[in-house]
Amino acid sequence: MYPGTAYLGDVVEPRRCYASVGSKVIAEKEDKSYIESDVEKLCKYVCINFYIQGEEPGPKILPDSEYPQWLFELDLRPPRPLEDLDPEVDGWLYWRELRRDLDPEVDGWLYWRELRRRQVQQARRFAKLRTRFLHLQNSPSMKKSGGISHKPAPVES
Repeated sequence: MYPGTAYLGDVVEPRRCYASVGSKVIAEKEDKSYIESDVEKLCKYVCINFYIQGEEPGPKILPDSEYPQWLFELDLRPPRPLEDLDPEVDGWLYWRELRRDLDPEVDGWLYWRELRRRQVQQARRFAKLRTRFLHLQNSPSMKKSGGISHKPAPVES
């Protein structure tokens, strides 16, 4: 017998010599996150410079008088629901929330992707319609060819 064949009575069948599908080995990722637990370090420093190698973990936290006043006046509350807003008092905030409630995808990328997809589909439909109903047009080239032509016939002048 030849390699790669199997003898089954009177029939010689070729064997498939494909590589078998191996088990998928997924490498475990090493957890590189680190949570600082030193209370004194957390109270004195802004621990954000984790890439810098050194003794100091980041910039020192300054007293409130060292920071600009507008920093403490920022409104950090979550946005209010539409039911709590009044169009006369809140103005554009009310209308923005109303628009988001009516169409939640208007601000997202899904809305714009879907809009572009519909535009492309419409352009393709128009391109098909331009050629599909050419035989219905009353053109001299179609009259001369009898309505069956991929190439327009020359027009006599």
